[in-house]
Amino acid sequence: MRTQLSPTAARGLGVALGTVALTAATAFPAGARTAVTDLGTLPGGTTSLAYAVNDAGTVVGSATNADGVSRPVRWSADGLISDLGTLPGDVSGTAYNINRAGVVVGRSVGADKAEHAVRWTPDGRTAQLAGLPGSTRSRAYGVNARGIAVGFSATPELVYKAQRWDVDGKATHLPPLPGDVSSAAAKINDSGAAVGFSGTSDGKQHAVRWNADGTPVSLGGVLPGDDSSQASWINNRGVMVGNSYRAGKGYDGPFHAVKWSRSGTAVPLSPLPGDTGSAVYGINDAGVAVGFSYTPGGVFHAVRWSPGGQVTDIGAAVAGPSEAYLLNNEGVTVGYLTTDQGVVRAARWSG
Repeated sequence: MRTQLSPTAARGLGVALGTVALTAATAFPAGARTAVTDLGTLPGGTTSLAYAVNDAGTVVGSATNADGVSRPVRWSADGLISDLGTLPGDVSGTAYNINRAGVVVGRSVGADKAEHAVRWTPDGRTAQLAGLPGSTRSRAYGVNARGIAVGFSATPELVYKAQRWDVDGKATHLPPLPGDVSSAAAKINDSGAAVGFSGTSDGKQHAVRWNADGTPVSLGGVLPGDDSSQASWINNRGVMVGNSYRAGKGYDGPFHAVKWSRSGTAVPLSPLPGDTGSAVYGINDAGVAVGFSYTPGGVFHAVRWSPGGQVTDIGAAVAGPSEAYLLNNEGVTVGYLTTDQGVVRAARWSG
C-alpha cells in the first residue's frame, strides 16, 4: 500500500461470491517464469485493486460493486472474491493488509466520507479501531503475525498521528521525531518494529522506524536533489524499503526507491533503463522488493528488485500501466494491471 497520504458493533463477513468473470482464471506470460492474473471484481463491478497477499496466498484490496461503490474485498488463493463488509452505517472501504492467520486491516468509510480504521477477523467480525478524540480520518495499514496493527489517526485539523493498536484494540500514539509535528505508520513486523514517516511543520517528511517500545529513529534516506523520505515496509529481518522525493511534487518529483539495511544504511533501487522514477512498497523476508518504475511521460510498470538490486519489469505482459504493492515469502506479488479496454484491475503475479 502506498504510504504517501496524497487509508463498535460488528458486521458479519460477506458471503463468497464465486469466481469472477473476464480473466480471473487467465494467466498471461510475463517473462520466462512469471505469469500475471487479472483477479476481477465483484459481480457487476468494473475496477479493483490488490494491496496485500499473505503467505497462504490470500489477497486483499478493494473492488467496485454493481452500484459503482468501492468495497473492501478478499480473494482466496483460488480466486474466490468476498465482500468483507463495513462498519454499520458505512458505505465503502478498503482492505490494506492481511496476516498469515487471515486478520485483515483497513478502513471503513461513511457516506459523509469519514474514515474509520477497522480490523476484520477470520471469523467474520468487523471491529472499529479507536482513533484520536474528534478524528474523522483514521486508517490501519499494517498488521503483524500477532495481530498488532499500525496506521494513523488524524486530529480535527487533519494533522496525522501514527498509531499502534494492540490485539485488544488498545491504541498507542507513535510519536514523531523531536521537533516534528505529524507521523503515520505503514507496517509493523513480527518483532514489533514499525516504519512510516515523521513530518515537519513545513510539509517535509522523514522516513522513521519505531522500535518495539515506540521510540522513533530517523532513517534518513533522502537522496541528492530530494528533501523528503518515507519508509513503506519492514520485513522480519529488519530490512526496510521506502521512497525519497521532493515534498509536494508527488510522482512528478520524481520518486526514487530506497532500501535500508538492518543497520539503517540506505541504498537507491534503480528504475528500469530509460525510466526516470521508481517507487517501492514491499519487501519479503528473502529481500525481494516490489513496486513500480515509470517513464518521463508517466507510464508506470510493475517491477521486482532482487536482493542485490537488479530490477525486472514484471508489468511487461500487459500493454497498459501496472503497479506492484506487495509480495509474500513465496514471491507471489499483487497490485494492479490495466486491461486492453483501459480498466484498472487487481493483479497477481506468480512464478
